[in-house]
Amino acid sequence: MEYVSRGYDDGDGSRLMTQSEDPKRLQDLGLKWHFDMTEKYGHLARLDGGLIGNDALYVTDPAALNAILVRDHNLFQESTEFAGLFGIIHHGDGLASVWGDEHKRQRKLVDPIFTPTRISRLTPLFHNVVRQLQASLNADLADRPRGQEIDVLDRLVRTTLELIAQGGLGHTFNSFDHNSKEFKEFHWAITSVLPIGSRLFLFLPFLQSWRKMKPVWFRRLASNLVTYLPWSAPREFKKACDTMHPVYEKLLDGKKSLYREGGISALEESATSGKDLMTILFKSNWEARNEDRLSDEVVVANMGSVVHGAQETTSGALSRFVSLLALQPELQERLRAEILEARERKGNDGDFDYRELDSLPLLDAVCRETLRLFTPVTFVWRQTMKDTVIPLKYPIYDTTGAELRSLLVTKGTAVYLGLAAANRSKEIWGPDADEFKPERWMGKAGEELITQDGARLPGLYSNMMTFLELVLAVLLENYSFARSDKEIDWKLYITLTPYAQGVKEPCVPVKVTMLEKN
Repeated sequence: MEYVSRGYDDGDGSRLMTQSEDPKRLQDLGLKWHFDMTEKYGHLARLDGGLIGNDALYVTDPAALNAILVRDHNLFQESTEFAGLFGIIHHGDGLASVWGDEHKRQRKLVDPIFTPTRISRLTPLFHNVVRQLQASLNADLADRPRGQEIDVLDRLVRTTLELIAQGGLGHTFNSFDHNSKEFKEFHWAITSVLPIGSRLFLFLPFLQSWRKMKPVWFRRLASNLVTYLPWSAPREFKKACDTMHPVYEKLLDGKKSLYREGGISALEESATSGKDLMTILFKSNWEARNEDRLSDEVVVANMGSVVHGAQETTSGALSRFVSLLALQPELQERLRAEILEARERKGNDGDFDYRELDSLPLLDAVCRETLRLFTPVTFVWRQTMKDTVIPLKYPIYDTTGAELRSLLVTKGTAVYLGLAAANRSKEIWGPDADEFKPERWMGKAGEELITQDGARLPGLYSNMMTFLELVLAVLLENYSFARSDKEIDWKLYITLTPYAQGVKEPCVPVKVTMLEKN
């Protein structure tokens, strides 16, 4: 059956919800294609797979997104392509690479650990890392003219990796030591593996089958032969994967040894007092019933997935914030005034805790609005595991003109969740959807945006807010930012990557001035 949507008029009065693009080319179409999607084709579009591909759905309807990402998430799993890719990257069957009962079993242990409450308890540890960032910036700015141009992407990538390493793994890469070999090797691997993986796109449909190939010795032998291929992409991909995995294995082995020697108290005497997420996952797994317990391989795969995902999205989001603030000095001053007022109320030079940061309405609004307008992940790819009916906030119409408020999605259908497109939909956000307006999140209207279930988008970045608000509060209290003469172009790969005019490597140049303390 053909369906039609209110979003696109083909000129004769009918409104077709088709888009003649190969779904596999979404990454190459560019941001504008995604941003224009809802205005041209509505909130549900069929992507024509062409002669050899299969049709897919491009979803931006908020009720459907909520169902797919939250209510029925077990029925919409990672695509076979990405499941295989992530399984190879993380050397195991983590949440991104399994379905059905195994997926439920893992979520039962993993989900309670990665919550905003757990993350907030790491705030003191995060402050220690941000002090290292501050020391690094102060050293760069000392005895130099005001408005020194600095690549903030480099500093914020180091900050993010260290935040995640200490908070997630209970480990340090000595990220602010420019001579740290461990940082250089791990940073190259974690930031390169997905861009390199995108060059292997034609092989992605076969990776999941490859991972299950037996005998295992043959698969390992064939994997090692990749080293001798004349094509650099698979060689570099393997090197990146093989660089990260031993780090996670060594850390888990260290926690197991500590536990065997001294039990829980030995883990709690570690540098993170046992509050890092890997230690919490290890303890939860150790105490679980035998039938619920995860293998070491699965624990390592899930921790690798968390570290990788957080690194990719958080460093990009922080860099986007700073570059955006550099363009808006008035907004900078308003934020700085709010932070300094909170500092005065606090009455000392101690660190802000999670609740104090969360109570700053303008800072919270700026974070939410930036994540809305410049979401770090443009679209998400899912595969339908069984026939499922999804609700629709915005109706579609069949060829007879009958209104439909739900849609049957058949098993095997590829579903692309257009997060960036939905976040710029004028029907969802109003006529000013393309404008940066933090005020939309403040006051009573802001409370409705945050709490209204099903009518707005699911909160994908709640765990990221603690990172963002803490780092931004410290930066704004101590530095001012001004735009560089170099234009910054954010290019769409698997995530968004910034490039400055005339510079080959990713970077975000910004003019930074250290503020004098009163």
